[in-house]
Amino acid sequence: MGDVRHQDGSTQRHAVHVVHRRFQRPAHHVSDGRASSALAPFAISVTSSQTTGSATLSWQPPTSNTDGSPLTNLAGYVVRYGTAPDALDIEVRINNPGLVTYVVSDLTPATWYFQVVAYNSVGVESSPSATGSKTIS
Repeated sequence: MGDVRHQDGSTQRHAVHVVHRRFQRPAHHVSDGRASSALAPFAISVTSSQTTGSATLSWQPPTSNTDGSPLTNLAGYVVRYGTAPDALDIEVRINNPGLVTYVVSDLTPATWYFQVVAYNSVGVESSPSATGSKTIS
């Protein structure tokens, strides 16, 4: 379960699918030979949560593609995290573009690193956000 905050400020608890896997960085650009699309990167914030062993991630949704055109088909986000900045091997897919906050819970004592990418309706992912971190004691 994860607590998510909608753009209107309301909070809901949602079941989320957590995938534990290693991944290669995805392509951030797609083209059919005539037109292309790529999502612009964006920033995240990692803050303390009221619950021990958790971190709250929040972000502003991207609004444009890398070419400056409006982003009209945002489909969701992928939160990636792990205990090394170059090994973010836990992934949570959020299939709702209206969610702008995610609480990562059940974190063991360590320094945890987090990134978020946005993706559109055809699966093109943005570049990863800057890496945020939080130490759980």
